[in-house]
Amino acid sequence: MIYEGANGIQALDLVGRKLPAHMGRYLRRFFHPVQRWIDTNTADAALQSFILPLAKAFGRLQIATGQIAQAGLKNPDEAGAASSEYLKLFALVALAYLWAQMAKVALSKQDSDDSGFYQAKIATAQFFMERILPQTGSLFSAIMVGGRTMMEFPDDAF
Repeated sequence: MIYEGANGIQALDLVGRKLPAHMGRYLRRFFHPVQRWIDTNTADAALQSFILPLAKAFGRLQIATGQIAQAGLKNPDEAGAASSEYLKLFALVALAYLWAQMAKVALSKQDSDDSGFYQAKIATAQFFMERILPQTGSLFSAIMVGGRTMMEFPDDAF
C-alpha cells in the first residue's frame, strides 16, 4: 500500500459515499467473489495456509463493515473516525485475496521449468499471510472501539 496525503480523503469517501452507494452494490462486487473463492477452495489442503488467514481477515472486514454502517447511521462521526483504519483493513484483505489466488496458481506450477519463480510466489504469499495480514487484528480492534475518544476532545484542546 502506498501512503499519500489524500489517503484520509479517500478513506472518508469510501465509508461516506462508496459503501452506501447503490444499496451496497459496490461492496457486494468485492465480497461475493471473495466468499465464493474461499468456499470453492476451502477443502484444498495445499491452500490452507492461505485460505485460513484470508477467511479470518475477510470475516473481520465483514464485521467492521456492519459496525461502520450501523454506527454511521446514528452518528456520521463514527464512520469518519473509523475510515482510515477501514481503508487499510479493506486493502489488506484485497491483497490477501490476490495473494491467495497467486499462490493457488503457483502451487499448480511449482514443478514446471520456472519452478524458482513459482516457489518465490508461494514464499511471498506465505510471508504476506503470516507477517502483514495479521495487522488486520489491530485495525479491526480500532474500528470496533468506536470514535468516542477521538471525537470528545474539546475545541480548546487544540
